[in-house]
Amino acid sequence: MLPTSRRFLLICAIALGLAPGTFVRTQIDPNRQEIAIKVTPLAERNGVRGELAVTGAWEITASHPFFGGFSALVSAGEGGLIAGSDRGWTLELPLASGEPTGSGAKFFYFATRRDSFREMADLEGMARDPNTGTLWTTYEGFNAVQRDRTDGASARISPKEMRRWSANSGPETIVRLAGGSFIILAEAPDRMDRRDRPGLLFAGDPIEDVQPTEFRIATPRRYSPVDATALPDGTVLILLRRLQISLPATFDAAIMHADPAEIEQGGIWNGEIIANLEGPLFGENFEGIAFVPKESVAEGETSEQSGHIYLIADDNLSVFQRNLLVRLAWPSGPPVATD
Repeated sequence: MLPTSRRFLLICAIALGLAPGTFVRTQIDPNRQEIAIKVTPLAERNGVRGELAVTGAWEITASHPFFGGFSALVSAGEGGLIAGSDRGWTLELPLASGEPTGSGAKFFYFATRRDSFREMADLEGMARDPNTGTLWTTYEGFNAVQRDRTDGASARISPKEMRRWSANSGPETIVRLAGGSFIILAEAPDRMDRRDRPGLLFAGDPIEDVQPTEFRIATPRRYSPVDATALPDGTVLILLRRLQISLPATFDAAIMHADPAEIEQGGIWNGEIIANLEGPLFGENFEGIAFVPKESVAEGETSEQSGHIYLIADDNLSVFQRNLLVRLAWPSGPPVATD
């Protein structure tokens, strides 16, 4: 084990390498840009410990200088995905028979100006209303939630319950449930004496709901919640990430299944780990997860599958990391916890 002083310096170096910049001064065209995106299939299918199976993996690249850094993922309906980056950009990625395609993909600047010096660019979480297309995004550094409607109307709030959350590891996760409620989870504990993370359950739109339920989420040691997606039965899948202290940094991940009906004011929310993601394929910084129902995925699926789970990795705009998209088959039956 490294001496304490060297370990601290190594952690600081990794943190600086992974931390997004929020001081963005360049004027960028906010319109959607069709750019040349290359989608390269990968043969790797190993690395999952649990009942889920990898059915596809791709590396996604583009020549755009700000392409990458994807830290959130949602289903866009009609066979597509939307990924948000921690530099404030958003990628609309079409799916053709369940596979990503660069044809018709759009990449656009989504961040908004906070003041005369800073952009709210550290987008970490994203939720979407499938009926209206409205997007909700969360931002670290500001501990804020923003709502953007398709007509251009935008609103933002910094809930008082999030003021003590970490400035660099705050609202990493937001998920909209089928009934219109929302869950927001912090990446890091808000207190030195706690390992569990704070969370908020909003009965409705977090921009309008000023009295959320406060709770805490329990995760395995050193794993942080980084994104979540809702399933048709009302439960959620939570993507957990663990950082391995090394240069360059490496990661592994896990998927936790949990029931929002078990959230109580002041209580601890628990779930079950249904998949551990390890090895070369999952050594990247996976930060986004999205469920896509069966009717939007590849034809010819067996009756045991109700959809696909997509995971996206954040390359941190680093030459040592990759933008990967991985597809997992989701069974129609209840998930089985790993040992």
